[in-house]
Amino acid sequence: MVKLRGKLPPANSLVTFEAAARHLNFTRAAAELRVTQAAVSRQVHLLEDNLGVQLFERQARGLRLTAPGQRLHEAVTMGLGHIATTAADLRRVRRAGELTVSTSVTFANYWLMSRVAKFRAAHPEVQLRLVASAPVRDLTASGIDLAVRYGRGNWGGVETLHLLDNHVFPVCAPSYMARRRPLQSVTDLLEETLLHLVEYDRNWVSWEAWLAAMGVTAPARGPSLEFDNYLVLTQAVLDGQGIALGGGRLAEDFLARGQLVRPIEALLRSEQSFYLLIPSDQPLSPQAKAFRDWILVEAKERTA
Repeated sequence: MVKLRGKLPPANSLVTFEAAARHLNFTRAAAELRVTQAAVSRQVHLLEDNLGVQLFERQARGLRLTAPGQRLHEAVTMGLGHIATTAADLRRVRRAGELTVSTSVTFANYWLMSRVAKFRAAHPEVQLRLVASAPVRDLTASGIDLAVRYGRGNWGGVETLHLLDNHVFPVCAPSYMARRRPLQSVTDLLEETLLHLVEYDRNWVSWEAWLAAMGVTAPARGPSLEFDNYLVLTQAVLDGQGIALGGGRLAEDFLARGQLVRPIEALLRSEQSFYLLIPSDQPLSPQAKAFRDWILVEAKERTA
């Protein structure tokens, strides 16, 4: 191992070089690796110094691999690809009988957890592990078998299966409305206490955007509260502190139990949906197939 270590260039430089050579662009490589463009350039120069050869040539329209660079890229791609495939195989062996599913905290808390007991009852042999989020492109590397994401279904490197459409509408606790007269129109919302989620998530629909979609552009005149966490916002709604916008799929169980009500029937159909994501670089395990089939049926029943 000592002899091999002495012969190999720095491992981080090889990973950086592979991305830079594949993109032929340091900026795109940096975005993929989540580092700066300067860090990519530094690692490439370190590798060139280590090998004593030039790996890239700058041209008017970008980068081009030199002959040594092309040779190294072929070797690095083959070597790292083999390591990645072997690592994926080992993960599957290590997790025999286990299933790791990634979702957002909100989807797990407000939709999946109330239903997953049915899956466990039907498949007691599966050791289910739920984790909060993971970058879509890193599912396999993170040991994720399946993931549920909210968006437009255009993620790269994964197979996507549509699960649930979504609608956005106002929700509040019955106790909040008990103290007020019924709302007659969307405009009446402007006088109410509106609970806002700070727009940290590009998927979120703000009150301003929702009201504008309903044809209301006047500013709200009632009091307001702001939150930076959907779970805390939901608790404030349940406590009767005001009216919030709720995603239909995340609010449906609260509505069914009578913990939340819709103070007005207006709704906005979201352009985004919930999808099941399947890594495209590894075959599904039997337990992953079982979960895929179960959640597709469960989602279909909810939309029937």
